[in-house]
Amino acid sequence: MNSELERKNKRTVKVLLGLVFLMFLFAAALIPLYDILCEITGINGKTKKDISSLTYKVDSERQVTLEFVTTVSATTGMLFKADQYEIKVHPGEKITAWFTAKNKTTQRITAKASPSFTPGITAGYVKNIECFCFSNQIFEPGETKHLKVQLIVDLALAIDFKRITFGLTYYDITH
Repeated sequence: MNSELERKNKRTVKVLLGLVFLMFLFAAALIPLYDILCEITGINGKTKKDISSLTYKVDSERQVTLEFVTTVSATTGMLFKADQYEIKVHPGEKITAWFTAKNKTTQRITAKASPSFTPGITAGYVKNIECFCFSNQIFEPGETKHLKVQLIVDLALAIDFKRITFGLTYYDITH
């Protein structure tokens, strides 16, 4: 009887360890799945590079203020700022914003910028035409780069939105 109980206990431990392993795999898979979902739906201010549905007609009767906010993750040895704090834009008008990033370390850094919009619902109405955030950037020690973003506010944006915050956060992804 004792060996029977021992066999059942070993089986239970194996099943529980398998469940723990599956939970870790599921948790690791959630991050990329969440990013994909956010990019497709525009949830959480994530953006996608899609300008196919835009017309370039400019609505000169309306004006929206695009505010630029920059941050750097705690472990990234960089300085990062928008060259202009805000730009006033008419829906349908293509604007260019410039950012300055500097590697303040003595090491080569590979960095990636992650964009977002606030309020999050506006992410579907502001299109990134060109952005350094679409690819990784390599910074040599002490190197400064001037980086460009081109945006268009869609004409379909609700008239209630007068101010949109475009945030960019740089992360060190050097391996």
